[in-house]
Amino acid sequence: MIGNEKTQFKKGNRDAEKWSLEKAEELFNKAYEYALINKDCLCVEDAIYHSGIPFSTFYNLSKKSTVLEDIKKDINRAILRRINKKGLNGEFNATMSIWRLKQLGEEDVTKTDVTTKGKEINNTPIINFVKSDDEQ
Repeated sequence: MIGNEKTQFKKGNRDAEKWSLEKAEELFNKAYEYALINKDCLCVEDAIYHSGIPFSTFYNLSKKSTVLEDIKKDINRAILRRINKKGLNGEFNATMSIWRLKQLGEEDVTKTDVTTKGKEINNTPIINFVKSDDEQ
């Protein structure tokens, strides 16, 4: 049980959770260090698990603090880097690496035409010169 006699909660109850920014930042940084160092860490959830913070708490806290959100993004980037590098080096299956990168938020490069506003690029008429019978 957590709390005093008047406000006792079972462990794991969200109402019992009190997180200081310092403690949360410590655990987020622990997850980040794990994502950087552990070569088997291929998802944010694995890093969260090894930090000791509950999954839902991790995501809820990251929504409330820009510092924690940035650390979460750094964890994701460390994992993206690992998958990308191993996929390019042939250590991972390329197709599965691409799929995983997309699952983690990476997107294909898209190009937008901002100069022609959707109009046809080549408006120059094509003229074909044909020899007439008179010019022979």
